[in-house]
Amino acid sequence: MRCLLIYFTGTFNTRYVSKRLKERLEQADYDVDLYEIDPLNTERLDLGKYDIIGLGYPIYGYNAPWPFLKFIRHQKFPKGIRTFIYKNSGETEKVNDASSLFVWRKLKRSGAVIENEYHFLMPYNIHFRFDERLVKEILMMDEKLYDILIYEITHHIPNIKRYKLWHKIVTRVVSIQFIGGDVNSFFYKVDAQKCINCDLCIRQCPTQNITRNDDGKIVFHHNCLMCMRCSFCCPTAAIDIGILQGWKVNGPYNFEKIKQLEIEKPFITDATTGFFHCYIDTYHYINSRHAELGL
Repeated sequence: MRCLLIYFTGTFNTRYVSKRLKERLEQADYDVDLYEIDPLNTERLDLGKYDIIGLGYPIYGYNAPWPFLKFIRHQKFPKGIRTFIYKNSGETEKVNDASSLFVWRKLKRSGAVIENEYHFLMPYNIHFRFDERLVKEILMMDEKLYDILIYEITHHIPNIKRYKLWHKIVTRVVSIQFIGGDVNSFFYKVDAQKCINCDLCIRQCPTQNITRNDDGKIVFHHNCLMCMRCSFCCPTAAIDIGILQGWKVNGPYNFEKIKQLEIEKPFITDATTGFFHCYIDTYHYINSRHAELGL
């Protein structure tokens, strides 16, 4: 079986998920290609040579990122081709289900067959930093979800969600966030005392939105995705992200190191309250489905 995984990544969580999914699929005897979307490139891919296509993205404000949607809309999906969606975010509120709404419409109009949809947990790159014990736990849950995904697509078992009307409405309303980065970028700035002039933010910006002017100062233009790659990866936390500065998270998670952590007790339990309460149902679903399939 030939599989293509097409994905967009902001701070590299979706790249991590995609590479891990490729490894797991190859262990199951799939021949897998990866394609990471470049927002500045809208080439049309030869999709006809694949048996199944996976489409991956991080959830931004209850939506798929606009570079992902733009790229997918430009593609010509062969009629009848099998597809599945895999997305990720730091929380699993049900309203996130409808983040795939626009993807579904494109695939349906193309005549593609959408068989499965999966929501992977990954740590936040904004709002607040996740405890590494929780990160270890969700990476373990993701491994079970890879098991479920591979079993279901291999055995042609559909696993799709029905979006509630309210969730569709929220997705449409909040899609205004597509221009949020352009607006917020007027308020971005760099702390000259912290900046070490490494130019990592310039090199890594997916839309080439960051440059230096004639005076050597870093300039933010207005083609921003609000992916947070610049501020998240800045080695000295020198970037101020405007009206979202209070939510800034700086410093990538070292997943390989985190995997080696010892966890004395579960981070998420049935007694969990507050922000992470939504994880309870997610954990229960993954564990019960994993057991139901005998994995």
